[in-house]
Amino acid sequence: MEFRILGPLEVLEDGQPVALGTLKERLVLGVLLLHANEFVSRERLIDDLWGEAPPPTARKAVNVYVSQLRKALGRAGDPIATASGGYRLHVDPERLDASRMEVLVANSRQCVSKGELENAAERFEEALSLWRGPTLAGLQLESRGRDEVARLDELRLAALMDRIDCDIALARHEQVLGELNVLVREHPLRERLRAQQMLALYRAGRQAEALEAYAEARRTLVDDLGIEPSEPLQRLQQAILRHDPSLETPEGTAAVNGLAPTAVESTPPAEPADVIMRRFRPRRWQLALAVLVLLAASASAAAILSTSAAATRRVLPNSLVRLDSRTGKPTLVVPVGNLPGAIAITPKAIWTVNSGSDDVSRYDLSTHKVVTRGLTPGQPNDIAFDREGNAWITNITANDEPARSSIITRLDAGIGGTSGGTVYPSHSHPIHVPLPFAGLEALGAERLWVIVGPHGPVPGDNRVGVIDLRTDRVSVLHLDESATSIAFAYGLVWIGTYGANRPPYVDDNRLEVFRPGDAKPTKIILLRHGANWGPTWIGAGDGAVWALNCSPGCGTAPVITLMKIDPETLQIVHRRDLSHLNPGSISIGAGAIWTGNINNSISKIDPRTMKIVRTFPLGGQTRQLCELAPTRTALWITVGNRVCGTVGS
Repeated sequence: MEFRILGPLEVLEDGQPVALGTLKERLVLGVLLLHANEFVSRERLIDDLWGEAPPPTARKAVNVYVSQLRKALGRAGDPIATASGGYRLHVDPERLDASRMEVLVANSRQCVSKGELENAAERFEEALSLWRGPTLAGLQLESRGRDEVARLDELRLAALMDRIDCDIALARHEQVLGELNVLVREHPLRERLRAQQMLALYRAGRQAEALEAYAEARRTLVDDLGIEPSEPLQRLQQAILRHDPSLETPEGTAAVNGLAPTAVESTPPAEPADVIMRRFRPRRWQLALAVLVLLAASASAAAILSTSAAATRRVLPNSLVRLDSRTGKPTLVVPVGNLPGAIAITPKAIWTVNSGSDDVSRYDLSTHKVVTRGLTPGQPNDIAFDREGNAWITNITANDEPARSSIITRLDAGIGGTSGGTVYPSHSHPIHVPLPFAGLEALGAERLWVIVGPHGPVPGDNRVGVIDLRTDRVSVLHLDESATSIAFAYGLVWIGTYGANRPPYVDDNRLEVFRPGDAKPTKIILLRHGANWGPTWIGAGDGAVWALNCSPGCGTAPVITLMKIDPETLQIVHRRDLSHLNPGSISIGAGAIWTGNINNSISKIDPRTMKIVRTFPLGGQTRQLCELAPTRTALWITVGNRVCGTVGS
């Protein structure tokens, strides 16, 4: 009997597929095959099948699933042994594609170490041919099984890059360019792939395109992560730029990569140095291989460090967390201030507003240090950055009481302001706006738009403070109703309102849409009557404006609806009930809508179909997911301590 997990789960007997029964039975078999010939506890199976919310009958159900699998697989004897509190699936390693693949990859790498590049390329290709798609495609594991699946998929990519190294060394650069272009699009942050693409283009006589490939890599890294390319990639770019003559020798290769020649000459260590030097010839392909090996080594070391660190990362209260947007797994946990809320992402840093400690935290993407400062006279509420890099921080009074006017702090870009050093008093500017609270804000049309919401209801919550970014001049826009949320998108200001606290007590839930300079808005009624609060969130993306509503009010058992609005016709084109998720925060980006749910999980929603793609559990009872901010490759969240930052917290 043959078992296949490198793709959709398959079991073959005499070349014919074996029927495997229900989805849960297939999940159990998938977990057992990920740990073939190892003990797997019943609790581990329960975790991977149901996550943190197993049914009361979970143990009994697992026993039933295993019993059914025994019937399906037991034609030549029962392969599933029962151990104390768990099971062990006996599989001949030659009959499991994952085991065969790992042996082939190890053998291929041995061939590379011996200089047998042709044999290595062939064995890598044989290993890669065992994959029929993503590991256990179609089966969604809920716990540690995800890590095992990710490990195998990562091994496939590593083997693929190893094979490309061999092909480039064997002067097959023209053949691999098409494949590399696809891989770079799929994995834009993999510097090793970028280096392979640059070297293949350079060897093909396409220097200008090699340099453009570097420029694109740098743009992606700076835009998504706020970091510069690694030093090896920068050195490779400089060498290509100047046609460095040392690229023709192993010694030059070492110099380009910032290493002494002996670092290259000592590989492999088992051979005398003179044998190694005789093996090298001053050929460009050897330069390519040497550079790629150095990049691969640094990438592998980084991957090992990242993996080992990620294995111990736990989501902590009062922290900024970066999640893998594909798996939902935390890849970075950074302690910040107390009760962090709003997030702002800049090319150099991630900022959080901490209402529990009345301060703002700045996480530097280069140094990985956190600096927390009190920058406002009261409790900070929201933060946004304009195109010049200036920070705008709204706040409420220290005693949480409405005021005749509120203060918005503008922090100047650069040294003395938004940089990681000391804040100069001359670079921090308080601006008074006639609002009882300075709540949520939006930037657009060279203006900052500020509302009282989400605070209220209070007198004056129908005003919008408008600050001219060029002059700091303040004006006020008056609404008919109370404001609860705001966004600027498609050249328009979108403000969520409701009218239950003022005569004539029209309890509609609306969007008021202004074009900058207009005195009166266009009103879109989202919920007619029975709404005692306005839209809790407005966002834009994927060609639409999105509004989140809860009725009646946002108290016990609310009906929560996500609405999609056409920004040209101002018509509602789709509604989706999200009451079962009960989202407390929501954001849009990276091709999806993300909701932070009350049960400490995150859901990913397809903006085109409005279907829920996946839900990632975070778990934990001593922390509360507060805000979300997606980038193209990651999802940043803030996590509070039991609660999120609110007025009076």
